[in-house]
Amino acid sequence: MNTTNRVWIELDPPAPGHPEQGHDRAAAASRLLAKLGIDYDGYPAVWFDEKKRQYAFTQSSAGTFVWASDHGHWFNLDKLSAYSPCYDCGGNPN
Repeated sequence: MNTTNRVWIELDPPAPGHPEQGHDRAAAASRLLAKLGIDYDGYPAVWFDEKKRQYAFTQSSAGTFVWASDHGHWFNLDKLSAYSPCYDCGGNPN
């Protein structure tokens, strides 16, 4: 049996008529993922699209992403734990 160490991150949908809640939650999730070492070269890890009323999760530094029709996304813990951000220098080792 093949198992993967995964963690699910789900964001509450914004209340109808309040897209700013979606943007705020996406920004908070992006900050959390940045603390875990996620860096997509300027692309946010999570963003909210007002027209689709969906969150999108960035997949690579090329800006590829997936729509989260269920408001969440699985992350591979083995891959996340391989990142080694420099916490003493604000996360930026340079």
